[in-house]
Amino acid sequence: MDKKNIIAISLIAALWVGYFILFKPEQPKRKPADKKVEAEATEAVTETRGVSPVAMRPVAAGGAEKLVTVKTKKFAVTLSSRGAAITECNYVERNINLIVKENPFNAAGILDFAVNFSDDEFDGANPLGNTVWMYRQEGNKIIYYTYVQVNGNPVRIEKAYIFPEDGYGFRVEYRLINNGRGSIALKNGSVIFSPGDLLGPALDYNNSYNRMMSIYSLNGSFEKEDKSGGSFLGCGSSSGGEPVKKETGSTNWVGLMSRYFLVIMVPEGGAGSGVIWENRKESGFRTGIYVPLNSLEPGREIRKNFKVYLGEKDKKKLASVDASIVAAADVNKIIEPIRDFVIWCLFYINKLVGNLGWALVIFSIITKLVFLPLTLKSTESMKKMQQLAPKLNELKAKYKDKPDVMQQEMMKMYKENKVNPMGGCFPLLLQMPFFFALYSALIDSIDLWRAPFIFWMKDLSMPDTVLTVSGFNLNILPIIMTATTFIQQKLSAVDAGGQQQKMMLMLMPVMFIFIFWSMPSGLVLYWALQNIFQIAHQLFINVRTKKEKKS
Repeated sequence: MDKKNIIAISLIAALWVGYFILFKPEQPKRKPADKKVEAEATEAVTETRGVSPVAMRPVAAGGAEKLVTVKTKKFAVTLSSRGAAITECNYVERNINLIVKENPFNAAGILDFAVNFSDDEFDGANPLGNTVWMYRQEGNKIIYYTYVQVNGNPVRIEKAYIFPEDGYGFRVEYRLINNGRGSIALKNGSVIFSPGDLLGPALDYNNSYNRMMSIYSLNGSFEKEDKSGGSFLGCGSSSGGEPVKKETGSTNWVGLMSRYFLVIMVPEGGAGSGVIWENRKESGFRTGIYVPLNSLEPGREIRKNFKVYLGEKDKKKLASVDASIVAAADVNKIIEPIRDFVIWCLFYINKLVGNLGWALVIFSIITKLVFLPLTLKSTESMKKMQQLAPKLNELKAKYKDKPDVMQQEMMKMYKENKVNPMGGCFPLLLQMPFFFALYSALIDSIDLWRAPFIFWMKDLSMPDTVLTVSGFNLNILPIIMTATTFIQQKLSAVDAGGQQQKMMLMLMPVMFIFIFWSMPSGLVLYWALQNIFQIAHQLFINVRTKKEKKS
């Protein structure tokens, strides 16, 4: 293998590293924190945490907690009068529970669509979260209401859930009524609304692919916050100890993103004035939107309505609720069409073989055959480069003190012999979009979640861990992939010389094992299969070359 090819392949590998630095930040292991027990909501008064010009306390409770169940074509939800929250939510289409109460984040795990009058309440224990609200039900519309005192003024708070019979969206409507005689001035000149602090399905949250994120649209830009330092291989610090973070600007929506699902609140009648999200490692992922409200005068009320999307990271489903939230699908526009094609191919083949693992094997064979003409050209180019190696070495020795002249003479020799020094890399470069697309499919497509193959490979969307010792996962496929990479490089560089090249051949497989160690097993399987096919091809070429030399 020519030195330039070695360098080019190294650059490709560097692109891989850069891609995962940018798009796959590791999430540090989170330790569960001890939960503080709040006072019972049935008590007449519950003080808020922190010192604030706005002091809210519940003054009326709805008695014993009561549950309401609503079933639509998309969801089966259970709502509780305690906190006026969704405490159970089955995503009917896939029979997945989107409420995760047992979690390592000290999060309630419910979708409570909370109302906060200050940052202190958002950061601390919202007194309304443990209050038993009163309610009335009108079909698929459930209206919760309670009474609080805000700076000594009685305020009625209403929260209504409206579920349509079909669709991935529903509505949450708020109504705040000042029943007192004094004006209520809010600390930040706004009210904070937030959907919840966690979103299912329940996963192994220690794995970086299963990380949760706060998401929002600020000044027209889609943003994600995952409390991670974002450095490669899990290095780097996390959230820096700040309890909350916030940004000001036109906020079109806020929400939460799990690996496969989204919950998003879209305000109607105008954007919010900013966003706030929890930032401590041991806390949940609550994300809120500031809605401007400088004061609430006596006898006056405000209404604020939100469209809510709850469903998969799917552009069509997102668009069916609101076109402004399509970006939350978080799919690279360049990779997306190839990704969709890869998923379509896998499921088409799966209809024939009945196993997505075997479908991936067949897909690997098909892609190898499709790129075979390019591989043959690449092999021929490498063969010519090996034949020119002695002459090239002579040029290097002759012009070692004149690098510019040496480069010109080398290019002249390439042209005369019709050799492209980069020809050996073209097949790999052309396959890179398929690797990225397959990576995207295995990471974000719920259709490939828990897809089994054979033996120890139980889930192609996760690493193929067979054993965990002291927190270290032993994965088999990355070892196989690294070994096949090393064999492939040795076979294709039998005539290459130079200590630098030999060192590069040794380092590349080692670098790959670090890159691929925690990747989805489906992607590692695909790469390993491509290596095996290339090894078989190279063995055939080497045998044929020896026969040609003998004849």
